Amino acid sequence: MASPDLPWLRPSPYDASAASLAEHAEAIGAVMAGRARLWLGPFDPPEALPAGFEGTALVVPTSGTTGAVKAVALSRQALLASQDATASLIGNGFWLPLLPPTHIAGVQVLARAHRTAQVLDLDSPALPIPLPDLSGHFDSAAFVALAEPALDQARAAGLPALTSLVPTQLTRIVTGATGADARARAVLRGFSAVLVGGAATPREVLTRARGQRIAVRTTYGSSETAGGCVYDSAPLPGVHLRIDAPDAEGAGRLVISSPTLAVGYLFADGTGQVIGDAFATSDLATLGPDGDLTVLGRADDVIITGGRKVLPQDVERAIDRSLMLRGLVRAAVVVGVPDAEWGSRVEALVTIKTAAVAEASDVPALVRSALRTTEVPSFMIPKRVHVVEELPLLGIGKIDRSAAARIAAGI
Repeated sequence: MASPDLPWLRPSPYDASAASLAEHAEAIGAVMAGRARLWLGPFDPPEALPAGFEGTALVVPTSGTTGAVKAVALSRQALLASQDATASLIGNGFWLPLLPPTHIAGVQVLARAHRTAQVLDLDSPALPIPLPDLSGHFDSAAFVALAEPALDQARAAGLPALTSLVPTQLTRIVTGATGADARARAVLRGFSAVLVGGAATPREVLTRARGQRIAVRTTYGSSETAGGCVYDSAPLPGVHLRIDAPDAEGAGRLVISSPTLAVGYLFADGTGQVIGDAFATSDLATLGPDGDLTVLGRADDVIITGGRKVLPQDVERAIDRSLMLRGLVRAAVVVGVPDAEWGSRVEALVTIKTAAVAEASDVPALVRSALRTTEVPSFMIPKRVHVVEELPLLGIGKIDRSAAARIAAGI
């Protein structure tokens, strides 16, 4: 448990420069050594932590958009449990940080590098020297420029090279058709594990990555679980999953028990809410016979239209897998919009690829026609499809569904 008199560290706002990344890495190192606490929350830390939160070592923002503004408080023990469980699967290694250290996924990349140094008794964290500048546009050429020196340093240290990407970054590398993209794929094959999480990764992207012999490991987790606690659909050691109130198909709200769980939530008024021994997620999921996890979508995202239930992710996956839309639709999000007759009506926002030959005005009809050729029932096909330049995002690559619903309702 952290000492109640440990100081709070508050790095300068992250600006993606190498210096800013180094400042965050140093602060995370102090947390890992038990010398300080790190505050990355969206409001000022309280003068005193509420009862039950005395062991807090790290405070990070959540990616939620509803309810009171809050932050997640994690203990050093939970961070260590997460790092050691991950290492039991992929090993302690040399980490290339490519995610912002403002959310748990980016924090954990840096923290795992410090944990590698602790476990292997290294003089410094297993990170590139110098740390990368992430302020530029991420593409294959930028990735190669950052990754090749990191691979060289990992080999010199005798450590496996590891990194973590969000789905958008992985997609750019594995689906690109240029010489730079091919070079990036060759470089990415040099990493012993490439964690991908933060949002659902299209199945086609994962299939292509694995076909290219890239060691992709999918992760599921949240700030409340200290990052990924399920890898490739299987829970990490010590993590227990159950489904609350499953329906006839076995689908229900996912509940997680784990030594990696956060202490709880802190609020701007100085109060706190302890999570306890089990965390009820916002996700609908099923568990297979071997305990493998399948996440169906967020329970709060379910659309009830005319008394029927629509999981927007089912429609989004159908759009993503449609051969008719291949080369046309870049990304899609399906939302519910209030409707006097149906309660909610299903609508979609889509972005199209710049090389698409169809006019934007033709896309809505093409999407609806394509969905009629799939197994998606008619009541799940969007009543309207809107072409937008970009989908609204929050966190590190997650779709902001609340903002998408407001856009759809306002168009």
